[in-house]
Amino acid sequence: MTATAIILARAGSKGLPGKNVAGVCGIPCIIWTIEHALTSETVSRVVVSSDDPAALAMARIWGVEIIERPPELAHDTARIDDAARHAFQQIGEPDGPVAILYANVPVRPDDLTDRAVRLLLETGCDSVQSYTGVGKYHPWWMTRVDETTGSVRPWEGEVLNHGVFRRQDLPSACVPDGGVIVCTPDALMLRRGAADGPHAFFGVDRRGVMTGEGEVVDIDSAADLALAESLLAGRRRGRFTTESTESTEGQTGGMSDGALRDLTHRIIGCAMKVHSAMGPGLLESVYEMCLADELTRNGLRVRRQVALDIEYGGRTLSSALRLDMIIEDALVLELKAVERILPVHEAQLLSYLRLSRTQVGLIINFHVTMLKNGIKRLVIDPGPSVSSVPSVNSVVKKKTP
Repeated sequence: MTATAIILARAGSKGLPGKNVAGVCGIPCIIWTIEHALTSETVSRVVVSSDDPAALAMARIWGVEIIERPPELAHDTARIDDAARHAFQQIGEPDGPVAILYANVPVRPDDLTDRAVRLLLETGCDSVQSYTGVGKYHPWWMTRVDETTGSVRPWEGEVLNHGVFRRQDLPSACVPDGGVIVCTPDALMLRRGAADGPHAFFGVDRRGVMTGEGEVVDIDSAADLALAESLLAGRRRGRFTTESTESTEGQTGGMSDGALRDLTHRIIGCAMKVHSAMGPGLLESVYEMCLADELTRNGLRVRRQVALDIEYGGRTLSSALRLDMIIEDALVLELKAVERILPVHEAQLLSYLRLSRTQVGLIINFHVTMLKNGIKRLVIDPGPSVSSVPSVNSVVKKKTP
């Protein structure tokens, strides 16, 4: 039995406004969670519930289902279980486990949802939540400090720190880390007879799976965002890339194969943000202007409308031929606003790569409903032959809803 993943992405946030669509390593935060859900073996259906048009647009791009969350379930005090129940009812209350994932958690173990779903199915429990150790923030070391006098007293009991001063002597204590919540439909719909309260949807039999320190990052502040950036920068996952950016093989223009793939997916992340904001149907020049701005904001070097000379008959001929963009002096980017990418467009890009002596090129067609269907990546082999690698959407693991 497979699970339905419901990704919750409320627009409002007091700690870090717009965190669900903020860039994390050049990729919108919510996309990391969508990727996790799509590549989890135990998940067969992915749904995004949000009141944020940008988050919903990104979900459409990646081909997952969307539920527009009503305002009464999207304010500061709205409960996450109410939002999850609403989405679950909107999709017809399917059988099987329900995995609740937060869009503001870009960092979680790849197998976390799978472990939680399997534990729920194996034990027959009502819910499974992910936890991590509290570390040095142990409840025994909590105190109350009087704001007026500065006097200190234990949070509980009469002995400060419970008389324990070595971390290794503290009893085990865990805290929910926000990585995943999996529950049965009966538990989610409050049919398990649990006591009333904000956690009644966990049911009666509650279990947990553990994560290590730093394996889950729940973004609520700028510091959390910086931590997520540092953790993800060296290990892009899933469909983004699996190569190390430190590889020195196959270098072109001083950039390794891994670094080129990393660059490719940073560009795609920026393009998705532009597409979600502008939508299809505009002129190519508009997309070029917006994408150049977004790429620059993400720290990439961009050259627009680059003149390309032609060598013929032993002479260099000045040409009116221009490339839409060259990124980091390593990747040729051609933008389109057409019904679909045609073979002639691919041949054109290959010619540009040969003439500019560049190995990697991207065609991005903004005139599509889902941007992943409008992306083509082409590579010229170091040898005399030219090959085309699969477009980005071809590496997405297809699942039947």
